Amino acid sequence: MSPAAPAADESVRHGLGACTSVFGHRDALSAGKLRELAATGIAWVEVAALQTQHVNLFDGKRVDELVAAVEGLPLGVWSLHAPFCGLAMDDAGTRADGLRKLRQAVAVARRFGATAVVVHPGRDVPSVDRRRELSWMREGLERAAADLPPGMVLAVETMGARSLAGPAEEMLEVVGELPADRVGICLDTGHVNQGGDPAAYAAAVAGRIVSVHLHDNAGDRDAHALPGEGNIDWPACLDAIRRAGYRGPWMCEAGIESSNLSAAETVGEFVRRMAAYLSQSSGV
Repeated sequence: MSPAAPAADESVRHGLGACTSVFGHRDALSAGKLRELAATGIAWVEVAALQTQHVNLFDGKRVDELVAAVEGLPLGVWSLHAPFCGLAMDDAGTRADGLRKLRQAVAVARRFGATAVVVHPGRDVPSVDRRRELSWMREGLERAAADLPPGMVLAVETMGARSLAGPAEEMLEVVGELPADRVGICLDTGHVNQGGDPAAYAAAVAGRIVSVHLHDNAGDRDAHALPGEGNIDWPACLDAIRRAGYRGPWMCEAGIESSNLSAAETVGEFVRRMAAYLSQSSGV
């Protein structure tokens, strides 16, 4: 249930952000849409390049336009979501192409001044040999991390419990052998909540969370609902993430093609609800 939400003060807003996927992964990102997000008062955005329809990272002219747009707004780019990079797919050529895409994502993220590059584990088909696939994933991340500019980090996004690297122990099997200043975890609460508990997951991967995607569901599907519309205990979840060492902004990934609200209304409601949840948490 949504809490009674007080107005968010500026200190709260400064710690909040939203993924541009709030407009839809398959709808083109534009300067106008970035202005809409800036008008909500949030401080941060994630440029969501998972689908080329939204942002094609190999289209230099479009990237130039978006970089210029951000530079004229009171927004910082916290993170950039890489396209799907098949780092754990069976075909060697597909894995090599995934590494090429990830390196391009890093190059564009650097232009935006982003800290984190979010990347999916790299397999969107059923697992055949999990040990081998986790090894491929780790090898691809290691190669991409070797080229990272100083101050940037790869953030491997958490998935549902049945997905490759979905369980916390599998995620740690991958990132635990890689340098913490170059490879960490993007804790996606809605993904973890499908078969797991986000607060417990945060505790299990303490010290490795470098970004977050916040959204809710009832544990049955990836609904991308606003916090409070599913069964996640948000004050407990936020406390656990802070106890795990995360000090970055709270990034909204709600509303993706699943809400009757506009993008700006979704982000505004996220801000109001997070103000309430943060007031209920311990502030660790």
